[in-house]
Amino acid sequence: MSRRWCRQWLAFFLAFFLTTTMTPATTTQPPLLTDLSLSYRLVNPAQATGAKRLLLLLHGVGGNELNLLPVGEQLADAHTLVLSVRAPLVLGPMGFGFYQVDFSSGKPVFNHAQQLDGQRLLLNLMHEASAKYNIPTGQVYLLGFSQGAIMAYDVALTRPSQVRGVLAFSGRMLAESRQHHAPAADIKRVQFFLSHGRHDDKLPAFYADEAIDFLKTLGITPHYAAFEGGHEVSASSLAAAHQWLAKQP
Repeated sequence: MSRRWCRQWLAFFLAFFLTTTMTPATTTQPPLLTDLSLSYRLVNPAQATGAKRLLLLLHGVGGNELNLLPVGEQLADAHTLVLSVRAPLVLGPMGFGFYQVDFSSGKPVFNHAQQLDGQRLLLNLMHEASAKYNIPTGQVYLLGFSQGAIMAYDVALTRPSQVRGVLAFSGRMLAESRQHHAPAADIKRVQFFLSHGRHDDKLPAFYADEAIDFLKTLGITPHYAAFEGGHEVSASSLAAAHQWLAKQP
């Protein structure tokens, strides 16, 4: 398990090495804040006053909020306050997740109770952060990688009034989210950006096709940025996300 996650996160950071402005080793990381339902780090604290929208970064299972700091640094702007969120379940010394997955049967079986609790905490965080930083109701964008993307999809499909947009990197939609979604007319307020590596061996790219097909049944055509890569956030997909986000209200 540990070797697998090491390989995953190494690939993630290598994707940024040449093109992303990384936080220098001598620079102090943003402090971990624990005043809301989930712990988080403010990526751009200078925008803590005056921002018009929130961008919450949701990491993958076994990772932590530090993994997506480079992504947040690239997407932060004067109108967007970026919070990198730590998932609630402790899975290792610096590994966290929203829910556990059991692969013993040969197929992934997720802990439904943990997933629901993670959704509850995430919704609480969205409300609390919006109130604390004076963000208009519903002006929250969720950027998720892997399990974080799964959570972003779930909240958007079941509580669309709370979400303005979703940026899903290398994720998938749970069957439960599709089965118990809100009315299509409500979900149409949400903007969707999807990105997936064609050679992803953790969550294959057909999950992106599946998500796109489902959204189209609701009358929604998402923006899709595929790339020649694996289970990662690539430089090209991040650039596409930056352009997409800049066009959103």
